[in-house]
Amino acid sequence: MSQERRQYRRIPLEASLGFQELSFHKGEAPATSSYRDVSAGGLLVESPRAYALGTLLKLELRVPGWGRYQNHFGPVQDADVRPLVALGMVVRVEQLDAGGFELGVKFQNVYPDDLEALVKFLEATAPPLPL
Repeated sequence: MSQERRQYRRIPLEASLGFQELSFHKGEAPATSSYRDVSAGGLLVESPRAYALGTLLKLELRVPGWGRYQNHFGPVQDADVRPLVALGMVVRVEQLDAGGFELGVKFQNVYPDDLEALVKFLEATAPPLPL
């Protein structure tokens, strides 16, 4: 039996994100895709191309419903529009049968307030653990 190495529980959530490789040379234009699950430690991203392990990506995640867990002024619906911006590292790459790739991305840097809001959102929306 394989041993679970993840530190955080993953929550199924399909939403959009934009991502772009961080590099010192002029890289490709930002990609728009979706992610299939998210945790406080990272996410699973659908990508049109593979990235090398260790590649750093600038991520802009849309997290539907996380607005009420943010520290902000103004209406909650306005906070939902703001993406969660993070720096992530590609830690797993898998080619899909239908084409494209799945990237396991580990968060490297997230604004502390955004990470706190994400954790609260995930705790509130997580399905119950099986007994």
